[in-house]
Amino acid sequence: MGKKDFNTELDRSIRAALRIEDKPTVQLNNGLKAELYERERLQRQSETKRSISLWYLPMVLNLIIFAMLGAAFVLLISNLYLSVLAAAGCVYMGLAGVVITVVGVKRTDLREDISICIKKGEKGYERA
Repeated sequence: MGKKDFNTELDRSIRAALRIEDKPTVQLNNGLKAELYERERLQRQSETKRSISLWYLPMVLNLIIFAMLGAAFVLLISNLYLSVLAAAGCVYMGLAGVVITVVGVKRTDLREDISICIKKGEKGYERA
């Protein structure tokens, strides 16, 4: 079985129409990009939104968990030295979590990335 070309003239005209011969100039391209970037900047500035940073949330949860664990060790272990040693370990782990969180946020600059943006003026979700 050979290849059957039914509309070779139609195929040629489609290929000719799909060929792109005219390209925009560099000045036009750069002008359009600059205008687009300016519109995006103005849109970002005009949006009224409130940002709630959540960088401290892992640190706070770590402190709460280890504080409760330390209190449980003090209350449940009857040996005074052992309970104080376990509570001191929990305090150490809580402070280590604070240091690790602060160093991680400063080294990676995640304060803007770990945040929730709430647009002002919205009263609820719209259903589509």
